[in-house]
Amino acid sequence: MIRAELLAEIRRRRGDFEAAGSLAEQRRNLPAGTMATLRELGAFWLKTPAELGGTPLDPLDFCDVLEEFAFADTAVGWAVMVGNGGTGTAGGWLPDAGAHQVFAGGARPLVVGTPGPRGTGRPVSGGFQVSGRWSFASGCDHADWLIGGFRETGADGRLMVAIVPREHAEVIDNWRVAGLRGSGSFDFALDDVFVPASLTFERAASACRGGALFNVEAHVFLSNELPPLMVGMARRALQEMIRLASQTARFPGGPAVAERTVFHKQVGRAEVSIRAASAAHRDAVASTWAVARTGRQPSASDHIALTTASVFAAETCTDVISDLFRYGGGRLLADSDLMQRLLRDMLAARQHIGLSEEAYERAGRERISSRQRERR
Repeated sequence: MIRAELLAEIRRRRGDFEAAGSLAEQRRNLPAGTMATLRELGAFWLKTPAELGGTPLDPLDFCDVLEEFAFADTAVGWAVMVGNGGTGTAGGWLPDAGAHQVFAGGARPLVVGTPGPRGTGRPVSGGFQVSGRWSFASGCDHADWLIGGFRETGADGRLMVAIVPREHAEVIDNWRVAGLRGSGSFDFALDDVFVPASLTFERAASACRGGALFNVEAHVFLSNELPPLMVGMARRALQEMIRLASQTARFPGGPAVAERTVFHKQVGRAEVSIRAASAAHRDAVASTWAVARTGRQPSASDHIALTTASVFAAETCTDVISDLFRYGGGRLLADSDLMQRLLRDMLAARQHIGLSEEAYERAGRERISSRQRERR
């Protein structure tokens, strides 16, 4: 029911989301009114444990919803993606006392940030004094709480994650980039801020609550987010290029692009490529989800299959938009053109740390090691 209602609302509000995305390109951040709309729709709590007020979706249903948001607008889809990942991480991994503080009184907060260990935390009585600066903190200016990964000081310092109130941080207005301009991915900094132990957890820890959706490692919990977003972007680019093709001729007096056989081939190839990207990723998501629902932790092989499928989907969708772009001619060079924005945003998303080609290297090593073990 939640999935169907959200899909209907996204489609009904598509024009509003498109306008918000255009405005976000100029402001480098989504308008506050759009973020309020997303809160009203419950769009940020689709991966938050139900016991904390969330409405968690089956991972494949979540893919459907995120893909539709991204089809409407990349900046809006990106906000939904990071909001669900951050808030879900806080809800699943914080100790009970911390979770009850962040989600106090049935509140549904927006939690975003950067779990990578870019800060340091000095142990003190009751918690840590945390300092550091975290980059690429998408949506941090709209957040209620921020996530910052840090390394505990000392010889055997653990990798930790802190959740801090937004007002304890300095948001640094430095997001001036080529792609994902509207994502508001500013830096934020903490200067010797006390964080109680109840608002921290080890990066390697298992989730404290949430059921099957959280029976995976924290980084795997986040890995089903980027591919559906990029599939939605590729679908939108294909639709937009088909629309433009009837209005575009590469030479004065020449045939419209829509009349050329080579473009027909490109459209057919793009359609099957998008389906292949989506199918590869969703198959891996379904397999991992099937294991998690049994109460078991997915294996290393399951994690590898999911991460490599995610990278494949990202690569494929990037290629689709890049290949389509060249048929648009000079008009697509304008900053305001949707196809150029989709290309810039896709290339920027492809740089995400979660889409490193090292996933293929791990898969290759595992395959070779498995073969060697079989021969012994």
